[in-house]
Amino acid sequence: MSLFSALLVSALLCSLPLEIAAQKFDGKVRPVGDGRYEAYMIPPFLSNHASFLEYLPTGELLMAWFSGVKEGANNCSIVLSRLNNTQWSKAVLVSRREGFSNQNPVLFFDPTKQTLYLFHSQQPASTEDLGSSEDKAHIWMLQSFDGRGIKWTAPTLLFGKDGSFDRNRIISTLDGSWLYPIYYSVAGDKNQHSAIEISQDHATWKPYSVKDSNYLVQPSVIRPKPGEKHLLAYFRDRRAGNVYISTSDDEGKVWAAPAKTELPNNNAAIQATVLQNGHIAIVYNPTHKDRYPLRISISEDGGNTWTYHRDLETGPSTANAIEYSYPTLLQSPDGYIHVSYTYNRETIKYVKFKEDWIHKDEL
Repeated sequence: MSLFSALLVSALLCSLPLEIAAQKFDGKVRPVGDGRYEAYMIPPFLSNHASFLEYLPTGELLMAWFSGVKEGANNCSIVLSRLNNTQWSKAVLVSRREGFSNQNPVLFFDPTKQTLYLFHSQQPASTEDLGSSEDKAHIWMLQSFDGRGIKWTAPTLLFGKDGSFDRNRIISTLDGSWLYPIYYSVAGDKNQHSAIEISQDHATWKPYSVKDSNYLVQPSVIRPKPGEKHLLAYFRDRRAGNVYISTSDDEGKVWAAPAKTELPNNNAAIQATVLQNGHIAIVYNPTHKDRYPLRISISEDGGNTWTYHRDLETGPSTANAIEYSYPTLLQSPDGYIHVSYTYNRETIKYVKFKEDWIHKDEL
């Protein structure tokens, strides 16, 4: 490198905020200093989005996301990384199909079969002539019989109805059935709606509609109290209004009409989970427009009110920032809350912290 080039690079780095200049997309988990730990994933391709975390009985934490030239582009692929102590591995390619774009991975570990499942949506690749093809999307499935995501079967078609998409976590019902929240991305936001697929034998599925869910997609289903049939579902709002909630008292077959919550929504993904102490945590963008900030909120009364809030990201990180979005979260047995999310489509960012970190700086 010439002296002039070195001086130019140095000047550019010095012009960046210290936080940005110090970022390393190397997968290394580092302490932040306020009780948090964070890492920036090694991006396999140019654009990275829609991560999903799953904790395995082995103690391993896995993360899947889609990566490619851009969302909807040909050969956009599902990739997978695993956390080894304080280092996320370089992502490996798990599912790709020529002429198509893979999106929205969902990981699910089945303890009865000791099998790890990967579900994802797949649509014909977008072109300049045809534009987006979300209304032709289907959902595909892969299995890892080693239970760790080392080896995978070839993808097989699961749901062939046009416009089928997933995003959020599968849960088990009290009788061992699987409850899979999905949605349909068809022409016009008003026509997009949510449904719950339930499988008792883990092979055949029966759909249950969520009435009056027009405009409401990507349901995140949780069970507030262990052993009870009562379920909650939180929804993304295509109108960029608020997070909506619906309830079911029969484990997902019949759902009440969704109602608006106090939480804003910007027509971007959300995800909720139940913590070990029974509190509900939800991650979302608390705006009606931009995909920042990104916030985590806590409810101590079953989702009726939200008591504590703290921003994971507060604003644009660069002059051409795109977003902090599509969060996924879970709590590991040691009490840490793990969250990952899209970081400006450049990579996926991972953070972990205890619940008291949220309480320390309530908004």
